[in-house]
Amino acid sequence: MSDRSRYPATVEAHESGITVRWTDKSPMHLPLFWLRDNCRCARCRHPGNGQKLYEITDLPSDLTAVEAMVGADHAVRVLWSDGHRSEYGAQWLVEHDLIASARMQRRPVYRHWGRELAEQLPNGDWPAMLADPTKELAWLDLYSTLGFGILKNVPIRSGMVAEVGNRLGYVRVTNYGVLFDVVSVPNPTNLAYTPVGLGVHSDNPYRHPSPGVQLLHCLEADAPGGDTLLVDGFAAAETLREENPGAFALLSTVPMTFRFADEIAALEAKQTLITTDMDGVISAVHFNNRSADWLDAPVELADRWYAAYRAFALILKRPERELVFKLRPGDCVVMQNDRALHGRTAFDPNLGRRHLQGCYIDRDGIESRRRMLSRKLSQQAESAA
Repeated sequence: MSDRSRYPATVEAHESGITVRWTDKSPMHLPLFWLRDNCRCARCRHPGNGQKLYEITDLPSDLTAVEAMVGADHAVRVLWSDGHRSEYGAQWLVEHDLIASARMQRRPVYRHWGRELAEQLPNGDWPAMLADPTKELAWLDLYSTLGFGILKNVPIRSGMVAEVGNRLGYVRVTNYGVLFDVVSVPNPTNLAYTPVGLGVHSDNPYRHPSPGVQLLHCLEADAPGGDTLLVDGFAAAETLREENPGAFALLSTVPMTFRFADEIAALEAKQTLITTDMDGVISAVHFNNRSADWLDAPVELADRWYAAYRAFALILKRPERELVFKLRPGDCVVMQNDRALHGRTAFDPNLGRRHLQGCYIDRDGIESRRRMLSRKLSQQAESAA
C-alpha cells in the first residue's frame, strides 16, 4: 500500500457481504458472491496458474458470510456458510476496492495531444531498446499513454516490420498477408496503394475485431510529400462530447456498416464510430470514410446521425489536431489503431520513391509485453534491494 499505516481495523459480516473499516475510519463494502469468487486459496484456484477450480454454479445459492475477522497480519478472514474459509490481504483489498475513486485510479493514463506534440515526438531507438529492457519499457509506457510511438534506426530491409511486430506482440495474418507494402501501384484495390492524400482513419473497421495496432516501417522516402498525419481520436471524441453531447450519443450507440471486397475477400462489420465503457470513458474510435458502406438504422435517426458524423469529421480536420511529420528510412511508427487515426499527404511518384511496409498486431500482445517487462524489472529491483 502507498500508506503502510492504513490497514483494516474492524470487519463486519452482514447479509449482503462484509464491511471493512480501515484505521483512517473509511469503510469498504464488498458484495457477497464477488468476495467469495475472489478467494485465492488452493482449493479455489490452481496454485501454479491461478485459474479457478470450480464453477460459479458450484457455490450455494443461499451462501452467506457467517463470520469475519481481522488477523494480526491485517488480513481479513471470512468463514462462509458452507464451511469454506477465505483470506484477503490488506494490499489485495486496496488494489481491488470498488469505490469510484479507486476504480478511476486503475484506469489507463491517457494524455491527449495535437499538433504541439511535433516538438517532442515519442521516439525510441530500436537497437538501444533491444539491448536495454528499461529503455524498451520507457518507450512502451509512452506509447500506452499517447496511443502511438516511433521507433528509430530499425534496419532498412524487407520484412523487418514483421520482426518488430513479433517482438512487441504477435503479428496478425489478414487477407493482406503477414505484411503489406504501401506503394503506388496500377489498378489498386485500396486507395493506400495510390499517391493520393488520405484523410485520417482507423484501419480495417470492416473486420471484427479490427486490428488493435498497426506498424508502418519506412524503407524509401525520396518522393516529395507523403508526410504522415496523426490525430488523437480520443481527444477529438471528447471535444465532440463537450460541444455536441447529442452527436456523441448517436455515434457511440448507432453503428455504421463498414465493408471491403476484392478478389480474395468480402469483409463486413458494424462498428460504432465511438466506443465507450460502462462509465462513459472512451475506449475506441473507428473512423474510415473510404470503407463506410451504409447506415442500417431507423429512418428517423438517419439525418441526425449524418449530422453527428459530419460534426465529428470536421473536428478531426481541425489544423490544431493534426500532428504532421515525415517518416525517414529506418523509422517505424506504431499506432493504436482504434485511437491514433492516421493519414498522409499526397506525394509525387514521378519524382521519387515512397515505400512503406506494414503489419498488424493485436493490442493485447503489446500490452502483455509491457506488463511482462514491468514485472521482470520490478522483480530484479526487489532482488537487488
